[in-house]
Amino acid sequence: MAERYRARMRRGPSARASAGNATASVLSAVGVVGLVALGNHGAEFDLQQSAYASRQDCLDDWGSEESCREVNPSGGGRSVYFGPRYYWDPNRGRPVVIAPDGSERVATGARIGATGSRTGRTGFAGVFARGGFGGIGRGISAGHGG
Repeated sequence: MAERYRARMRRGPSARASAGNATASVLSAVGVVGLVALGNHGAEFDLQQSAYASRQDCLDDWGSEESCREVNPSGGGRSVYFGPRYYWDPNRGRPVVIAPDGSERVATGARIGATGSRTGRTGFAGVFARGGFGGIGRGISAGHGG
């Protein structure tokens, strides 16, 4: 019995240190997974929106009719076409479209890049804030709607 106690004592501190290191490793892994799962929650993004001289230019960038909105200026001038408000998500490598109600969708069919449109004029259209811990807060300011 005394021999078993002495053997346990000899390995005691190092066994406890190993257990502590394993616990720290597991907690670190959980923290990394948590950060990846949260993604961009709690972040703010500058919204962009592109204006186009033709419907076809808008369709070339966005790929769908519902993404292109015609606006007729007063006085009977030429129509202008607006693409949706969006932010560029570097993690996805794609634009994320923000609807007027604040909902998001990844624009998988879009051919617009991180720097904006190749054919339209891209400009600042407001700020979009994603919710952080404990909520799904969203806020949008400025812009033409989307």
